[in-house]
Amino acid sequence: MHPEDTEARDKFLFTLKWLLAVIKRHSGSVQFGLAHIDYKSSRILGETYGAQNASQRLDEVAHSLRKAFRNTDLVARDGVDFWILVPFTPTEEKFVDKIRYIIDTVSQCGLQIVTRDISFFSLPLDGEGLNEDYSSLEILSYLKKNRISLAHSEISLPASDYSI
Repeated sequence: MHPEDTEARDKFLFTLKWLLAVIKRHSGSVQFGLAHIDYKSSRILGETYGAQNASQRLDEVAHSLRKAFRNTDLVARDGVDFWILVPFTPTEEKFVDKIRYIIDTVSQCGLQIVTRDISFFSLPLDGEGLNEDYSSLEILSYLKKNRISLAHSEISLPASDYSI
């Protein structure tokens, strides 16, 4: 993984854990949107582009996503997963408005050969069984595993017949 991605991932994980603690202390006054983009198949990406080129293209997706969002929005890459943390105030803007940016950016990065699922979560979660002692990675894993029941909404972008 590119050093910029590693640094962004570490920053993201630290900030997520911190925000969840702040949300717990100040219930109701702070809200965040969390989006998960799952490219599903690293195998298909590797077979199509070669492992090194697929990794480079995923780095490009991360870079494009970071450019598409504000400095206060955090983007992290974890393998073929991307996580985006977006602070928002419901009266000023809607998290759903960010969907356009995500879809446009993800759709233009040249990796349309695999299905991409995008899940949107609203934080704080309503006590959905998250263990308070979970690390940030465990929280993301839990959300990914339970996305169907926990996601606010989901979008699936089908694989295209895009030829390289």
